[in-house]
Amino acid sequence: MKLNHFTDFSMRVLMYLNQKEDDQRSSLDELTATFKISRNHLIKVVQFLAKNELVETKRGKNGGIVIAMKAQVILIGNLIHLLEQDETPVVNCDAKPCIFKSHNCKLKSVFTDAYSAFISSLNQYKLSDLEFTNWSSIF
Repeated sequence: MKLNHFTDFSMRVLMYLNQKEDDQRSSLDELTATFKISRNHLIKVVQFLAKNELVETKRGKNGGIVIAMKAQVILIGNLIHLLEQDETPVVNCDAKPCIFKSHNCKLKSVFTDAYSAFISSLNQYKLSDLEFTNWSSIF
């Protein structure tokens, strides 16, 4: 299973924000510098995370980005599924005309089962399970 860049960037941001103190906010500039990711990409990531109540954002002098409680309790598999934004992430028989569609093809069901197992396996974890012991050595 290959995750898209959006999911990768979102997970990095959430893991980073999760290790900060409750009142410690981050800025887009800080995230851009920390991860060496385009500011435009991070704006889209943060907007999506805020819309889905995984981060809280505040504009102005004392503003910034902070992790929301929902992100701290959501199971990783459910989070990945939300971030991937695709109900048929592996095989979509309708994306292109498929010559096997009318011949009882089992490919989609096999991959759907595998994707479900992937998500179920990830649902054994939360963001707190992904913490590093020494963040300062990373950044």
